[in-house]
Amino acid sequence: MRILYFFICLIFLLFAGWQYNDPDPYIWIPIYGFVALEFGLAAFGKKMPYALLLAGLAAIGIFMLTYIPDVYNWIKMGEPSIVESMKAERPWVELTREGLGLLLCVLFLGWRAWQRRPA
Repeated sequence: MRILYFFICLIFLLFAGWQYNDPDPYIWIPIYGFVALEFGLAAFGKKMPYALLLAGLAAIGIFMLTYIPDVYNWIKMGEPSIVESMKAERPWVELTREGLGLLLCVLFLGWRAWQRRPA
C-alpha cells in the first residue's frame, strides 16, 4: 500500500505544481497539497490527526458543492472536451476542471478517512 500512497502523493503534488501559473494558486495549491500531505504521510507510515483529515475533507467537500452547477451544465452540453488545450478559452472549461479536481480530492480523502475510521 505504501507504494500506492506514494504514487498518489506524487500525483497530487503534480496537480499542486500545475497551479503555480493559475490565476488563483493560493486556493488550489493548498487544496492539492493537503491531499498530497495525507498520502505522503501514509506512504511513510505516519498519520495526520484524524480530526484534521475530516475537517479538510469537509471543507473541500463543501467547496466542491459550489461547482455542481458548472459540472452539471457541462454534462447537459454533451460533455464537450475540457482537455483540448491547457488554456481555458471558455469559462465552463475552467470551472468544470476545477469541480472535477475537487471531486478527486474528496474521493481520495474520503477513501483515507474510511480506511482510518475509528473502530
